[in-house]
Amino acid sequence: MKALSQALPLRGQVALITGGGRGIGAATAEALARKGARVIVASRTEAELTATVARIQADGLDATSILLDVADEAAVDATFARIAAEQGRLDILVNNAAMLLSGPFAQMPMVDWDRLLAVNLRGAVLCARQAFRLMRGRGGSIVNVSSLGGVPGTEKFPGYAAYTVSKFALTGLTEALAAEGREHNIRVNAVAPGAVDTAMLRQAAPHLRTRTGPADVAKVIAFLCDSTESGCMTGATLAINSNL
Repeated sequence: MKALSQALPLRGQVALITGGGRGIGAATAEALARKGARVIVASRTEAELTATVARIQADGLDATSILLDVADEAAVDATFARIAAEQGRLDILVNNAAMLLSGPFAQMPMVDWDRLLAVNLRGAVLCARQAFRLMRGRGGSIVNVSSLGGVPGTEKFPGYAAYTVSKFALTGLTEALAAEGREHNIRVNAVAPGAVDTAMLRQAAPHLRTRTGPADVAKVIAFLCDSTESGCMTGATLAINSNL
């Protein structure tokens, strides 16, 4: 039994991954499932969710899906109520859902700013708030997926002001929630990857080439989710400098 728990350190734990239909989210769902977690992948795209869950289940691992727009407060509340009713617990939240819009700062419509911040920041806040409510008394781990764009002193690019602001805010949210989570044994950390070979990167910057894939980032996220590896680490933002 001891050997089994060592091989599957997240056995019996429930993990929710937002933006889990593709890219980093899908790779993270698979990585956590391989550690024994019961993963719930959430996104707005049903076809991607179905494909991700089928791929994980094909390996004999535990995965289910749920449609979710993280910017919709009522939808987030309903999702967490469903998790509480069906699973009775939540141990891990990976706030990975994000969108990317670009354009000159002075010309970008405020509706685009508001939508991007609603997904990238408000969505993480809504999910983390509900996760805190489920994790209190038991503890847990929250990992926010930020970006090198949200790390002070890294190179910034014209046209990505809204995205950069959202990721800076997510890094700040990580540190603030880590402080609040300590008394509840809730660890809150973040990863801040640079260029990663995902559909979002190919759409936003098709000229960029990188050897860093979603699975590389997922390994770091899984490390932060697993207290047997990351211990009591909280409030950290781990930068992942991509190998271009």
